Amino acid sequence: MFLQRIITGLALVALFVVIFLFSPPWLVCAVATLIILLSFWEFLEMALPEQPFGDRLLCLALASLIPMAALPGRADCLTGSLFVSIFALGVRSLFSRKELKARFEELELCLFGIFYVSFTLSHFVLLRNLEDWKPWIFFILIVTYCGDVAAFFSGTRWGRKKLSPLLSPKKSVEGALGGLLATVLAGYACKLVFFPALTGFQALWIAALLSVSGQLGDLLESLIKRSYGIKDSGRMLPGHGGILDRIDSILLAGPVGYYLAILV
Repeated sequence: MFLQRIITGLALVALFVVIFLFSPPWLVCAVATLIILLSFWEFLEMALPEQPFGDRLLCLALASLIPMAALPGRADCLTGSLFVSIFALGVRSLFSRKELKARFEELELCLFGIFYVSFTLSHFVLLRNLEDWKPWIFFILIVTYCGDVAAFFSGTRWGRKKLSPLLSPKKSVEGALGGLLATVLAGYACKLVFFPALTGFQALWIAALLSVSGQLGDLLESLIKRSYGIKDSGRMLPGHGGILDRIDSILLAGPVGYYLAILV
C-alpha cells in the first residue's frame, strides 16, 4: 500500500512540475482549475451529498472563477472573485426554500469549501506570475512532500505519543518532528541549489513554516473527513483515495510559500 502511495505521489508531483515549467500560463491555469473542480467536488460529496444539482453547478462555477481571476497575477483580482462567490451564494441562500438553519449551514459549507480548495490552490497560479517562480515551485513541493514522507516513516518507526488522536490516530509527535527535521534539511538543500543569495537561517525558517503549514493542512483535511465519518475523500488515486487526500498538505503550504516569496 505504501509503495503504491509513493509511486502515485511521485507521479503527481512530476506531472505538476512538468506542467508548471513547460506550459504557458493559461494552460497552468486550466490544469489548476481542473484539480480545483475535482477536489471541490470531493469536498461537496462529503459535506453536502444531497445538494441539488443546480446548486452544485453554481458552486463549481464559482470555484472555477477564482483561478481564472488569479491568471493576471494580481491578488486584488483574486479577492474580487471571492466577493463574487460570497455575493452569489448569499443571494442564492436568500431565495432558497429550505429551512433557515439549513440555508445558512449550506452557505457556510459552500463558502468554506471555496476558500479551502479554490482560494488556496489558486495561489499557485499567482506564483506562476512571479519573476523567480520556478525555484519557488521546487522549494514548496520538495520541502512539503519530503516532510510528508519523513513524517510517515518517522511515525511508523518511532511513533509513541499521539499527535491528535481524535483527528488522526496514526499521526504521532515523533512523526511530526521527523517531518519537521526533514523539511529543514530539504530546505537547506534547496537553498544551495536554487537560492544561493538566501542565508542559511532564512532557508531554515522558511522550510519550517512550510513544514508546519503542510502538517496543519493534513490535519485540517482529517478534521473534515472524520466529521463526516469518511476515511478517504474519494477513490480517484491508487493508494491515496481522492485528490484531496494527496494535495491536503499543499493547500496551506502553497499560499504560505507564495507570500514568503513576496516578502523575502
